[in-house]
Amino acid sequence: MSLFKPAETTSAFLKMGFMGFAGSGKTYTASSTAVGLIRHMRELNLPAADKPLFFLDTEKGSDWVARKIKDADVELYTAKTRAFADLLAAVEEAERSASVLLVDSVTHFWVELCATYAKKQKRNRLYFEDWAYLKGEWRKFTDAFVNSHLHIILCGRAGYEYDYFENDAGKKELEKVDIKMKAEGEMATSPTSSS
Repeated sequence: MSLFKPAETTSAFLKMGFMGFAGSGKTYTASSTAVGLIRHMRELNLPAADKPLFFLDTEKGSDWVARKIKDADVELYTAKTRAFADLLAAVEEAERSASVLLVDSVTHFWVELCATYAKKQKRNRLYFEDWAYLKGEWRKFTDAFVNSHLHIILCGRAGYEYDYFENDAGKKELEKVDIKMKAEGEMATSPTSSS
């Protein structure tokens, strides 16, 4: 018996992410995508097409696009929070009651998870050994995101990665080396080893 079988579509739910700097148009693009997806679902007479768009909002971006969404004849429900526990609950509730879930910005939920964990540890920074726990907790969201029977669109903040280089005079200088998902707050970016 073969391990492989002919391919077939077993899931048709959009999982999309936008990464960019503040003001780059993530919220506008994500909400336009959500509205377009809902219109497409309506054209196909899909049952979820008549459910509202859920917007999990950490930055009040829903305030800026609410009129555009309503003008497109899409019902909009919002929750304004940065609590990681609310992110997990939002995926579950949206799967039952929404056509699309838009999360803006997912970065804030990661920052809140890291900050809450550090506070419980009575520390102001994270260490290498903290990552196993944090990644395990975060996986609860990523598993729900990937496996949900729901269209989900995420927005995330971009930031720069920095590294030290030695200049011609032998002095160390800090330079931008890459772009990464921004974790606002030092705790969430790069924990140091406790050794």
